[in-house]
Amino acid sequence: MARFCYDLHMKLDECGICQLLPNGDPIFDTQYWEVIIAPDQGYLGRCYVTLKEHKGDLAELTKDEWLDYAEIVKKLEAAIRSAFGAVVFNWGCLMNNAFQVSPATPHIHWHLRPRYEKSISFDGIEFEDPLFGYHYDRGQSQKVSEETLKSIQAKIKENLN
Repeated sequence: MARFCYDLHMKLDECGICQLLPNGDPIFDTQYWEVIIAPDQGYLGRCYVTLKEHKGDLAELTKDEWLDYAEIVKKLEAAIRSAFGAVVFNWGCLMNNAFQVSPATPHIHWHLRPRYEKSISFDGIEFEDPLFGYHYDRGQSQKVSEETLKSIQAKIKENLN
């Protein structure tokens, strides 16, 4: 599968999101979106949900894209809750970084940060959420090995309905 930016007017290397996202096996995808595990697991199960078509404004989404996204939210939250015991989920779609360059190249994507009331041990690693109940900490980062990243992804996939 080609890496995003299906817009024929934009080259893949011109989109900051397409450059940042890992190029590999998605957790799952739909007609409109692709769900990828984030390399930074500061919040266990952190994912990106990225629109396959290159659009830069939520107002550009079609009804079908919104409905598809709503189904992804249900499916992904249920899988992560079942896999790891997440209590609540923080979703963000900010796209500010796209405007740090000119011309700006925003690409609709969502950050999913699962939140945990207690520490979770997975693959021999302790994942903690010390600010549970408060705004997430953008600086909270936890790099994990490629092997652990694949294990987290497999655990989410195993719990998809």
